Amino acid sequence: MDSIKEGNLKSFTNFYMQVDVLIIDDIQFLAGKDKTQEMFFHIFNHLHQSKKQIIMTSDCPPKDLKGLEERLLSRFKWGLTTDLQMPDFETRVAIIRRKMEAEGIFIPDDVVEYLAHTVDTNVRELEGVMISLIAHASLNRMEIDLALAKSIMKNIVKDIETEVGIDMIQKTVAAYFDLKVEDLKAKTRKKEIVLARQIAMYFSKEFTNHSLKSIGYHFGGRDHSTVIHAVTAINDLLDSDNNTKNIVAELKKKFKIRAY
Repeated sequence: MDSIKEGNLKSFTNFYMQVDVLIIDDIQFLAGKDKTQEMFFHIFNHLHQSKKQIIMTSDCPPKDLKGLEERLLSRFKWGLTTDLQMPDFETRVAIIRRKMEAEGIFIPDDVVEYLAHTVDTNVRELEGVMISLIAHASLNRMEIDLALAKSIMKNIVKDIETEVGIDMIQKTVAAYFDLKVEDLKAKTRKKEIVLARQIAMYFSKEFTNHSLKSIGYHFGGRDHSTVIHAVTAINDLLDSDNNTKNIVAELKKKFKIRAY
């Protein structure tokens, strides 16, 4: 747009035609910009014919992009299309450790695992948590430990009292069954505690974006298969046991009230 106003479209185009690698983020934002699409079409063709590298990202695959010329979309399909997923647990652990090493800060393994399990949305949020953790530790002259990490998380991540998160689900379910949150995380196999734990896991799966592995971690470090079993068990009881059906219905009302 600036080059059009200033009358230097030629130099603008020439610059991009000389690059070895062209990387464009959010290509979908070219939708409806006919002149920009035309310029990009010529640049794309030149770079492709010159065997240069072109990398583009978008919020959907090429076939689902709207508002872009068909001749551009057909060219987007020439290359490799790959779906980028959220980083898994091991990758998040590696990101945290590398970030802390770059800052010259030691962080205990239990804190690394807590952060990696709790923030499983995206790298930006994970980095934001780490920056806040470093800042609080520095300003307050404190060592980074699990208590500090949990304190920071309550102020940043959506898993807090005003949202339907795992902490809130555990507290609500524990109170309903007249138990302590620690009971839900304990290894005990008492029938009433097992039912409460399974219901809490069921709601954690239904109301949060946490992975099965992350949910299991928040319930005393249990395996993801335990969470799958819990969700399956409650679904079965909802079909066959009126008492469980009533308990789940009552609790669901509490969560929906808190969610708004």
